[in-house]
Amino acid sequence: MILEALLVAAGSFSARDPTRIPCQARAHAPRLALLDAPTDDRRTREKALVTWLESNGVCLSPEAGWGRAAHPLRVEAETVEDFELSGRGLIARKELTQGQEIVKVPSKLLLTRKTAQRELGSSIVPDSLNEYLALALLLIHERSLGQQSFWASYIRILPTAEEVGQTWLWNEDDLALLEGSGILASTASLRAKIEREYAALLTDILQPNGLDESVFSLEAFQWAMSMLLSRAIDLRETGELALVPYADLLNHSPYCSAYFFYNEVPFSKEREVVLYADRSYAKNDQVLISYGQKSNAELLLLYGFVVDRNLFDEVEVTISLDPTDPRYDEKAAFLQQQGLTPTMAFPLLIDRYSSELLQYLRLCCLTPSDGPLDSFKYNERISVANEAAAQRALSEGCERVLALYPQTEAEDAALMENGRLFAALSRNQRMAVKLRRNEKRILLRTIRTCDVALQALGSAPIAL
Repeated sequence: MILEALLVAAGSFSARDPTRIPCQARAHAPRLALLDAPTDDRRTREKALVTWLESNGVCLSPEAGWGRAAHPLRVEAETVEDFELSGRGLIARKELTQGQEIVKVPSKLLLTRKTAQRELGSSIVPDSLNEYLALALLLIHERSLGQQSFWASYIRILPTAEEVGQTWLWNEDDLALLEGSGILASTASLRAKIEREYAALLTDILQPNGLDESVFSLEAFQWAMSMLLSRAIDLRETGELALVPYADLLNHSPYCSAYFFYNEVPFSKEREVVLYADRSYAKNDQVLISYGQKSNAELLLLYGFVVDRNLFDEVEVTISLDPTDPRYDEKAAFLQQQGLTPTMAFPLLIDRYSSELLQYLRLCCLTPSDGPLDSFKYNERISVANEAAAQRALSEGCERVLALYPQTEAEDAALMENGRLFAALSRNQRMAVKLRRNEKRILLRTIRTCDVALQALGSAPIAL
């Protein structure tokens, strides 16, 4: 049996990709495009954004008006999560109750494929064009217009791709710090895919339509894709992908259950994006939203950050039947009957692994003397010897995966605990150390779990 680490490579850019959570904010807190810009310049941009939002129907006033409640949130210029600066966030001005409406953005402010078709024309944005690509073209176009763009105030506060920090835009030195992690394969896959998509756009749309390639450059396309992957929202009511100004100021917590609704406005043909509080908040609490139950590898690949205490973090492992197993053909045929394959991927979490993983291992570890494959219930223990073999196989596989990392978990822990040294690293480097350490913790915890199981079976424990 072969067991190795594998992070699923990025798939197509589809708003209905099953790996995506509908109607979830897609970004860590937006960071300023120029973090080192003078404070007055940042404030000018923030003020311009607020003015634009309010002039287009987004109520942000702290004062109640005729038939209108005071807006319950305020924008915090810089928030901190896990001792890392995480950019702007939304803070409760007063106590909030569960179910209270806290964000409302009218549809006219949204950037969607329909918006792209209206602004660029159907020859540039045909119905067949993927939504991510359509929105990328729209973003690049609107940024090129400068202050003439309707969305200028919003676009001016968007960060650079480097500031978002997704791994597919890291340099090779930073990527080297992720050696051993499956995220490297996903990073290479996503980077290559984005480059292929740009080459196809260049040939099929940009050149035939005479668009300025200095404006619609690869660098501009990478920036646009960085924005979309990290902050676009799936509007589940209409099945659209959208950028929603102001909504992407919300920071992430994996424990939130809030999501956006795309409601119809009564007595109107219009819609509005609305967010309701998923729980009660005290005054000055940061209001958060979840981007879905994602591992740190997914968060770093798509959003540019990791979460220190992420209960949804995982290491995905691939298990394959051993080609030298004398029962290989028999087992492969049996798996096919069950709708499975000789190679399967399973997640390891910090506090558990799936029962399906153990069932698969039990089958893999059956010997020629164990009898017919279809005579066993794999959700139950088959025999002490088989159970011990399955636990050993999992533990030994985790050991092999751990050996792929140049540093040990203890070395990563020591680096993180040295505050001065850790702070001296760049943000990307700190994210890399956090990611690889958490992956090693998952693998080590799995090994310890196997050790306990083997002791319970009366077998010698596996030394760590």
